[in-house]
Amino acid sequence: MNNNLSRAANLFAVLTILITPGWLIRAIAQENSNPSSNPTFKVTFKPPTVDQPKTSKGAASRCIGQCNNENQAENSSLPLVPLIPASTKGLTVSSHPTVLVYFSSNSASLVLFSWRNEDSSDHYQTILPLNNQSGVISLTLPDDAPPLEVGKNYQWALAIIPNGKLKPDTPTIEGQIQRVALEATTRDRLQTANSLETVVIYGEAGIWYETVATLAKLRKAAPDDHNLASNWQNLLASVGLEKIAQIPSDSSDFHLK
Repeated sequence: MNNNLSRAANLFAVLTILITPGWLIRAIAQENSNPSSNPTFKVTFKPPTVDQPKTSKGAASRCIGQCNNENQAENSSLPLVPLIPASTKGLTVSSHPTVLVYFSSNSASLVLFSWRNEDSSDHYQTILPLNNQSGVISLTLPDDAPPLEVGKNYQWALAIIPNGKLKPDTPTIEGQIQRVALEATTRDRLQTANSLETVVIYGEAGIWYETVATLAKLRKAAPDDHNLASNWQNLLASVGLEKIAQIPSDSSDFHLK
């Protein structure tokens, strides 16, 4: 009797597996691979060892003009703060990368977003009506702009336009960026990675712009996820942006036209 019950139970288990709909199996697999449900994930940015740009005195300048400060990250009330590491040049693997900037509530409604090539010639520029948006803003180089070339250095800058006119003391931020090619091992890991694993891989490879932009998108999609919030704070704190990391996230994408 017991043997019959055991055989029946085993048969039921096998039939359950066989008749489980494919969509349910995929849903279970997706749930199990949800990065935010796994507290062991930790995003760590490892600064790359690269040559500094020849056209700049330093790797990154978080603020010039009126908002000049020895450590701008210590004063989150300043109008503009770029989300970049101050001690190293930021790397990207994208031909049209995304830049993240923190705007305080007192920012102007117009800004000039410009890019320069390695020889200081103009690469792209546009004036953006931000309409007094505040928080972390995502600025992506548009598809119709010239692509960044692998191995080349570029400089981007964002300047507030008070009363519709640029002035010598206009608050401005700028950053250095270089496009690089992914190593084969990193590229292979990314092909099978889920969303947060992608951030981890980019961070380990020292690819700053993809690390912070991808994590920002995940935070926007799941603002109540404590694991993502912790990784966001730790990532920004690791590059000297502790004060910005503590500000409630109110990120928005701003796609250039």
